[in-house]
Parts: sequence; structure tokens; C-alpha cells
Amino acid sequence: MNRFVTTVLAVTGGLVLLSAMSLAARAQTTVEPAAAATPSETRTEAAREGFGVEVTPEMREHSRIRNILYFGGFFYGCAVLLIILTSGLSRRMRDLAARLGKKPFVTTMIFFGLFTIASAALTFPLDWYSGFAVPHQFDLSNQTFAEWLVEGLKALGIGIVMGAPLVALAMTAIRESPRKWWLMLWAGTLPITILLIVVIPLVVDPVFNKFEPLRDQKLRADLLELASRAGIEGGRVYQVDKSKQTKTLNAYVNGIGPSKRIVMWDTLLGKMNHDEVMFVMGHEMGHYVMHHVWKLLAFTMVVLFFVFFAGSRLADAAVARWGPKWGFTSPGDPAAIPLLALILSVMLFLLSPVFNANTRRVEHQADVFALELTRMNEAGARAFIKLAEESKSDPAPHRLIELWRYSHPALYRRIDFALAYRPWEEGKPNQAWRGGDS
Repeated sequence: MNRFVTTVLAVTGGLVLLSAMSLAARAQTTVEPAAAATPSETRTEAAREGFGVEVTPEMREHSRIRNILYFGGFFYGCAVLLIILTSGLSRRMRDLAARLGKKPFVTTMIFFGLFTIASAALTFPLDWYSGFAVPHQFDLSNQTFAEWLVEGLKALGIGIVMGAPLVALAMTAIRESPRKWWLMLWAGTLPITILLIVVIPLVVDPVFNKFEPLRDQKLRADLLELASRAGIEGGRVYQVDKSKQTKTLNAYVNGIGPSKRIVMWDTLLGKMNHDEVMFVMGHEMGHYVMHHVWKLLAFTMVVLFFVFFAGSRLADAAVARWGPKWGFTSPGDPAAIPLLALILSVMLFLLSPVFNANTRRVEHQADVFALELTRMNEAGARAFIKLAEESKSDPAPHRLIELWRYSHPALYRRIDFALAYRPWEEGKPNQAWRGGDS
């Protein structure tokens, strides 16, 4: 699903869905390269030793477009929400939903569906360009337009089905508790997030791709032995047929309890050699062993406590100032959902550097764990090089872009670190994997 519609679906969950979807996404830790960024002329020691990435004009152009889409897409999304509010469309959709639904809970569910569809229609041109045209321009996609469109419609439908009851519950809380609703919704975020993290790998992900146990039996045996050394017993490792959609590479760990798993894209398995895959899996095992999913949840919940509080105050002030003109007098009115979405979209956008700084720290810890567990420094560096080259991403972004946008350290930093970090050669203790200190 497109980035803005995903944001709308999350935000319009009356804050609960926003937090749950945001937390669920942040709890999925990956080795995916950060979004492409502006080119840099930095020459690293790694480059001089033959471990640099050849930054081509195509990569620079892809970086430039991706940055424009990131920042421009945010402002475009805000403009769409303002158009829905100021044109009276939100009020008219609320009135239609009230005629069809009668009861407030049902009315809110219907409004959410109408609003999501309207937002998707208004953002479709940008969606098409960023999600279909650009990947094809740089030969990063294997999807036809029809396949891309069908997949987007599936995601839209799933988002409405999952989001509508959560939105209705959240808006009910806002109406019933005008002063404390922010606290109620914040408290409800964690259980809903945990439920989503458990359910999405088992129910939602298989709608789009086929997940199966790793086919390569030798690689599977080696990974199980590596997992045992890492302290993971009975781990689940899957491969997924992402090649039907993309040519880029990725692996990730997601889920909790019965759905916890490590997933490798088939594109990664096809383009990385045995040692590179072992390093990548060592990185993912680091997330698993160091409980990064739970740590990310805890950090985000702390930040969201203040976001909910400030958001409620801003919502009350905005409703008092503009609400009557836009057709509502309470933040609990379904017609106010675009306003809540706008306020929280802006707040989360401004907090992106905070969230990303935390995830970069977590990703670095996983890199340290992988190096200590495997001691495959050169393989790790080559894996990062392939991630950059296959995604056509500049490995050395401008520092400000990295601080604002990147959920992972810039790849040139990861390459240099992978080559340089060897505490075992100096008799120093490990920082992350404790099994090697004995």
C-alpha cells in the first residue's frame, strides 16, 4: 500500500490505530538499506581497499528523486487532508455515513471506509509515481501495473477492515471522555500493537506473498547451528517470494510468540553467497537475542505518551478555532478524523529524527552482534555493498538526510565498521554476543 494511505489508515485509528500500526512497523527490524539520499564525495578507507560502492549517475538520480518524494509526499499528504476538511468533503461523508449507519459506532466505521477511499483516490497520482513509475524507471520492480494495482487494492481493503472497528472504538472514547481520551487511547495502544505484531505475519503477509521454510538444506543446517551458538533454539527461518514484486534485497525479523520468525527474501538468497547470507542472518539473530522488538515498543510507547497528550491539546484548540467552519464541534465527531490525522502526521514527521536515531542504534547493535557471532567481516562488508548496489542507493548520504530519514546507519559507515571491528584480535571482550567471551 502507498506510504500516505498507510499513514492515513494508521493516524485515523483515533490515535490507537496510528500508534499500533507505527509500533508494528518499527518493531520489524531489517537489514534493508535506508532510503536513498543525496550523493556524497566521501572517500573511505574501505573504498581504497576495494570494498567501496561504485556510485553511478543512476544511483545519484534515484537518490534525488527518493528524497524529493519523501519530503514532498509529506506536504502533499497534508494538503490532501486540508482539502478534505476545507472543501466540506469530510462533513458530507459524515452526513452520508450517519444516514447509512444510524448508530455512532457504525457511522464512524462507514466514515472511515469512505475517508480512506477518498484519500487513496486523491493521492493516487503520487502513489503511482513513487510506487510504480520510479521503481520501473530504475529497473527495481518486476510487477506489471495490474499486479501493482491489485496489490494496492488488497492492502486498502485490509486496512479498512482492520482499521474501521479500531477507529470507531477510539472515537467513542473521545466522545465519552473529552478530557482523558488521550490517556485511554495511549493505554490501548500497546495491547493492540502486540495483537497486530502477532497477527500480521500469520494473516496479512500471506495475502501478498508465499512464505515457506528455507529450501537450501545445507544453508538451513548451517543457520540452525549458528542460531544455536547465538542462543536461539527452535528458531523459524522462512524464505518469501518477493522476486515477483521487486529486485531489491532484504531480510527481517518480525512477530511475537507463535508468529516470531526470521524471513529472507528470495532475491537476497539468489544474489548473496553462503557467507554473506550467514552474516545477514547473524544480524537478524542479534535482533532476536537482544529483544529489540520489545525495546523498540517500549521506547515508542514513552514517546507516544507525550505525542498523545500534546495531540489532544492541539486537537481541542484546532476544533475550537476551525471546527464549526468545517462542520464539527468536537474531536469525537467522525468529520474531525482528517484533522486528527493531520495533527498526528505532522507530529510524527517532526519526530522522525528521534525515532530513527533509536532504530539506528538498534541496527548498529545487531551489526556488532553479527560480527562477533560470525567473525565474517569481509562477507558482512560485501553484503552491505550488494544491498546498496541492488537497491541503487547512495551509501554515503548527506549527514542531515541520514539523521532525518535513515532508520539504519548509512551503508558506507556499516561497510567501514564491518571491516574494522575485530575485538577478538585484540583480546577485548565482546559488546553484544556473550557466547564468545569464554
